[in-house]
Amino acid sequence: MAVVLFTRVPELTPERYDRLMLELRLDGNPPAGLLLHITSESAGSVNVCEVWQTEQAAESFVERRLREALRQQGVRETLSYRLEPLRNLFAPDVDMIGRIGSTSLPGSVARSSFAS
Repeated sequence: MAVVLFTRVPELTPERYDRLMLELRLDGNPPAGLLLHITSESAGSVNVCEVWQTEQAAESFVERRLREALRQQGVRETLSYRLEPLRNLFAPDVDMIGRIGSTSLPGSVARSSFAS
């Protein structure tokens, strides 16, 4: 069953998030089972929402790649996350995702490459 992984990382600035994305290389080396990765910024944190094919795939990514990558970015707080069953995924214009910057490049690089 597909699941949604929600994480909020208070110690992660947008700049450190960009470095984390470069390190994780989600576009060049996507983890098995990852369907969608969405990030938002809020005051003092980065929030991530991911859709995974299975709970096991999400847990494997957290344990095998994410925890260490966060540690390497200086995040000392224990990673807090939750998994919930996916109820619905609706994307009326899937092609728009690419046009708005679907990439694991740093946000500043992605925005400049999609601005042209």
